[in-house]
Amino acid sequence: MRTDPDLAHAAAKGSEAAFAELVRRHQARVRGMARRLTGSQAQGDDIAQMTFLAAWQKIGAYAGGTFSAWICTICWREFLQWRRRQKMEIAFDETAEVIPFDRPFDRSASQTEDRMDLARVLDSLTEAQRVCVVLCVAAGLSHREAAEATGWPLGTVKSHVLRGVAHLRTCLASADVA
Repeated sequence: MRTDPDLAHAAAKGSEAAFAELVRRHQARVRGMARRLTGSQAQGDDIAQMTFLAAWQKIGAYAGGTFSAWICTICWREFLQWRRRQKMEIAFDETAEVIPFDRPFDRSASQTEDRMDLARVLDSLTEAQRVCVVLCVAAGLSHREAAEATGWPLGTVKSHVLRGVAHLRTCLASADVA
């Protein structure tokens, strides 16, 4: 089985099959990371797609090391660009009509409830904590790789992960979450 650096080298020489294998190996991590950063499945999928497009365009710049850290760094940057665009596009519309949701949520599946609880608790973290928890816990990056991806000091990343995970544990353990 070929390693990620071998596949990246082949992709840099133009092998679409090699890049497709890299996408297959890393798409779940990137999509999960983007979805958790945005809080939206659709927007997360869009960011993941932009991430892999940017990775294909920049594959020649991959200089070795952990490919997952490299691709997650690109995902982080794509998220930041998306967030900047969102801030520019958001405008309060006083004439907007609120449409009530007349069907109750289906609460029969405990897995759906767990995901909703986790999403709600992730949203309660500070942005820096959420980013660090998503990068280190959900995406599986080391603290050092997350620090390189965000440009934040290593100690800051460690602190945000520690506080964020503690907050998640406290909130998910309480009965108030559901």
